Amino acid sequence: MWLFIIGTQLLAIMSSMIFWWLIKPKQRFSRISLVLSIFVINNIFLIYGLSEFWRERFHVYLVASILQGFMFYAGLITAVIAIIYSQILRQKSNPTGIRVFAVAAYIGIVGLAVFNAYSPVVHHLTVKTDKSLDKPMRIALVSDTHLGRWFGNRQIDKMVTLIGEQNPDVVLIAGDVMNDSTEAYDKTNMYEHLSKLRAPFGVYATLGNHDYSGNEVAIAEAIERAGIQVIDNKSVWLDDAVLLVGRSDATDPRRPAAADLMADIQTEKPVLFLEHSPDALEEIKELPVDLHLSGHTHGGQIFPLTVLLKWFTPLVYGLKEVNGSQFLVTSGYGIGAVPFRLGTRSEIWLITLQSI
Repeated sequence: MWLFIIGTQLLAIMSSMIFWWLIKPKQRFSRISLVLSIFVINNIFLIYGLSEFWRERFHVYLVASILQGFMFYAGLITAVIAIIYSQILRQKSNPTGIRVFAVAAYIGIVGLAVFNAYSPVVHHLTVKTDKSLDKPMRIALVSDTHLGRWFGNRQIDKMVTLIGEQNPDVVLIAGDVMNDSTEAYDKTNMYEHLSKLRAPFGVYATLGNHDYSGNEVAIAEAIERAGIQVIDNKSVWLDDAVLLVGRSDATDPRRPAAADLMADIQTEKPVLFLEHSPDALEEIKELPVDLHLSGHTHGGQIFPLTVLLKWFTPLVYGLKEVNGSQFLVTSGYGIGAVPFRLGTRSEIWLITLQSI
């Protein structure tokens, strides 16, 4: 908690410096009022957020903090451009032009972050297996929809349309279907929209850490009422050709080892392993799994986490082959706590699984 308190005060200092430079207050009263106003507003957001730590109110605090962080990015870009303009190109400084550029840069960064969050892209991937598969299987993968306050019916409809256009044989959802509870899902009748997600071989989901937030039973029931099978710690055959194994999130105290889930599984046919997090790479690579599918990381979601997460996670984003098994981590379709993506983009994967 102290980390957030200190961070908020640092953001207030940075914001004060930026607004001071932008506005150039001349009177002492104006300068004092500017600094005090920023500190008061920042700490109101902090107190509001900590009153519901890591829940909806805290997410509002995070939004305010990230918007200030984007101010830092805009300021940094402006400083670099100004140095190039005056020192390298030897042009006369234009203070008004620099300030206009700074405001435009900030609006551009915020606009790009919102666009990336709400304008999903479809990636295509072909995965080959040396196991017997009579015909290719098309798999749509989404994760981290985080259905809630920031992400609801409009994005569900977009997801249903985009997936439908790809004509997949099966749809897989790799956890964090909802953002901690079914409150917003129920209030806005998301069931009507989510229940339109269909595929010939079915729609399957595992639960993520935000689903296992004390409301996992209600969330699982809501998902299944929408026609999506929750396969935590279960396996199911897809067209009698591919075995799909699902596992619950690491926050589930009853989660079994992957080896136990696959103890009695025939391995002459392709095996898909679906779970929320990619953290079990070392565990899975020892098993006869053809393709491991997960999400959770959001690809870092917002720079610089897109880079920093690579130091702490075996696979933050994308495809990796280990011991003959393929591991795919998606950055997710939804946004989680904040409606921004910078350095990542909301996405769906369309995977074609076929024999060599």
